[in-house]
Amino acid sequence: MERRRIIAAVGGLALLGGAVVVLRNESAPPPPRTFERFLADTVEHVPDTERLAAPTDLELTALDRTSLRATWTATDGIGHGGFEVRWNGRTRLVRGTGTELTELDANADVHVEVRALDATGRRSDAVTATAVPRLAYDETWQDGLVQPVDVFDGPESLTTRRWRVLDGGNTDCLGLRPLNGKRLEVTCDIVDLQSNVPVRFGTPAPDGTTARVSLTTDGPVGNRPGESELLIALLPDPAQDLGHLARPFPPDAVVLRVTPFGAQFFVGDAENPMGATYAPPAPGVRHRWELRVRAGSVAALRDGVEVATATADLPWTSARARMAFRQAQGTHLDVFGVGGVPGTPVAASVVPLGPSTTENGAAALGNVADSRLAGASSVRVVASVVSQRTAPITVELGTRSAPAVVMPPDRGLDPNRPTVVYADFPLPAPDPNPKVRLRSDGGITAYLAHAVIADGQDARHPLPRLTDRELPAPLVPPPSVSIVHESVNDSEFPRFPNRGKVRLAVELADTRAREVAAVKGVEVDLDGERLVVLPTNGSAGGRHEFLVDVSGLTGGRHELDVRVLPVDERRGVQSYEQTFEIRPL
Repeated sequence: MERRRIIAAVGGLALLGGAVVVLRNESAPPPPRTFERFLADTVEHVPDTERLAAPTDLELTALDRTSLRATWTATDGIGHGGFEVRWNGRTRLVRGTGTELTELDANADVHVEVRALDATGRRSDAVTATAVPRLAYDETWQDGLVQPVDVFDGPESLTTRRWRVLDGGNTDCLGLRPLNGKRLEVTCDIVDLQSNVPVRFGTPAPDGTTARVSLTTDGPVGNRPGESELLIALLPDPAQDLGHLARPFPPDAVVLRVTPFGAQFFVGDAENPMGATYAPPAPGVRHRWELRVRAGSVAALRDGVEVATATADLPWTSARARMAFRQAQGTHLDVFGVGGVPGTPVAASVVPLGPSTTENGAAALGNVADSRLAGASSVRVVASVVSQRTAPITVELGTRSAPAVVMPPDRGLDPNRPTVVYADFPLPAPDPNPKVRLRSDGGITAYLAHAVIADGQDARHPLPRLTDRELPAPLVPPPSVSIVHESVNDSEFPRFPNRGKVRLAVELADTRAREVAAVKGVEVDLDGERLVVLPTNGSAGGRHEFLVDVSGLTGGRHELDVRVLPVDERRGVQSYEQTFEIRPL
């Protein structure tokens, strides 16, 4: 039956099903049970006829002394079942064309083999490469960075002497994974990290760079790849004291937006239409990003290759670097540094305030504890307000008051649009645990507010709670299932006549996992009776198609149960259920 004769693509059936069930047991896996191919008399397997050939262009690079990044090219017609990577007696299955090998001997040869797999587990010939991690690692990328660079290997690395963490009060926003030591992992929807080390313009380098920001990350990744983004920003005063970074960006800011699929610059209010596009990063594989400031322009580099530029006549020579993660759960960060004129970190911490409540005609935002103000030199109150009428706003810190200043751009107060205002107060405060209030005759409400405290160098505040997390177990790929009939199109619900055949497609193609569990096979039941048993011989996924004769099925609803079984039975089974209906004659 030719593909073009398949008419009914049933809407809503291409779904991910089941939850990964991981049984933590470090003992040897149980011996596999007998798993033999079976097709019911009404079923025909449609094999994949595309050829299987070895991948090409295997390249080994290093982002540190004890790891290697392996990347390769999929040859035409291969890769549907993933790839098998072997090194140092170890084996890993992946869906993409790259993986990172960690915890290596820095001075030993590492021999790597990569093979393509098809959906039934056939392996291609191998492409091979060998490298010594220490020799593959180029340390010169650190030249010109202000020392020390930040390595996020524990809570103390996020001390307020070096970082502001804006997590909206979420105490479970960051974690640590044991990868070549430890790496910082983003575990919530929104979090900003702002360096307290100033970025100051210095003497131009040979390529014209006067300042730069460098970071190593495997993201952005997340549960919704189309929405995941990493913002790398340079924020001058007073924009450096904004809350979570959002559009419209401050007029004097430089923001590089990185997504899984491309990068683009925002310089002030204007967006540069020229940006980069590239293949999405493989899960768990790091890349080094750099934002470079040059005379009249800014540039973005990925692994040393320039991928985006924008015209920029910056009106400032000092700023703070910020990384903002949006819908990027699972992204790792492990090295950060800035380049330019060396500067001393300006310790600062952030205390969330609000939302406001009405109190004696003022918008009250809560108190700032004396313990947070101890040893500090000043505090800035920043609030996002909506005002019913245009009128001056006064900010109070205890018994002190100061006129509110509008954060650029000043578009005026508006009842339908929030406006960010701020006010500065010297310390110490005359009142214990001073309360923050906003007063105005304009009828104001404050939704988001915080206090930025200029801490002393000896300030000790509670550190962010960084949860130690084990590396996730290899993912048993969940099935995506679709059913189409050769002669019927019903988009509301799969209703088929009791004649002809339906094409059942089971695709194991989840690409979000750093490592895929080897798949032993796929089982399909119809109304509790076995329909298909298809061994896949340790594949990493792929697409399986079957033609199912529905002639003679009784009218009414019928239920398909699709199960994906791993080779290591401790990993659990992924399953998906789908109902369809046979119309009465």
